[in-house]
Amino acid sequence: MASLTAKLLHVCIAVPDITKALKFYCDVLGFESAFATDNGDADGVLLGFDREVVSLTAHHVVTAGATEQSATAINLVEFTDPRTDTDDGPYHRMNHAGLTRLALLVDDVDDAFEAIASHDGVHIVCSPREIVIRQGQDTHRSRWFSFRDPFGVFITATQADQPEAKDDHDG
Repeated sequence: MASLTAKLLHVCIAVPDITKALKFYCDVLGFESAFATDNGDADGVLLGFDREVVSLTAHHVVTAGATEQSATAINLVEFTDPRTDTDDGPYHRMNHAGLTRLALLVDDVDDAFEAIASHDGVHIVCSPREIVIRQGQDTHRSRWFSFRDPFGVFITATQADQPEAKDDHDG
């Protein structure tokens, strides 16, 4: 059966302050705004609200310098009517049903850690560590660290998988 899905188009992150979000996602994480919208007449039902019309300001940010095919895309959305709800923040339990984590691939996890950890409002959950995943006879090693962005969104930064060569010797 052919897949109905070609690829994940983007994720949407609701933020209470679009300017602050852009400073973090663009200036620290290296995204760039591909386009912006200020829409006082957005389709509320389509966006999951129980009302016909909502107002929002949004920026569609993509990986700086990436091709359209390979870019990571995020919609940063500040809802203005109704306002972005910040009462409970994002999920506090990672085993809560639904989207709980955003994982970003980085070239160098140590450089990323240094840049992200120095940004105001970021909460480091764990510093860089090696992760080992075994799949059959293959072992994959990568380095990850986790943090919460200035709005509490849980994010993991991951350095590219480093597959180990199989040992084909029997003894």
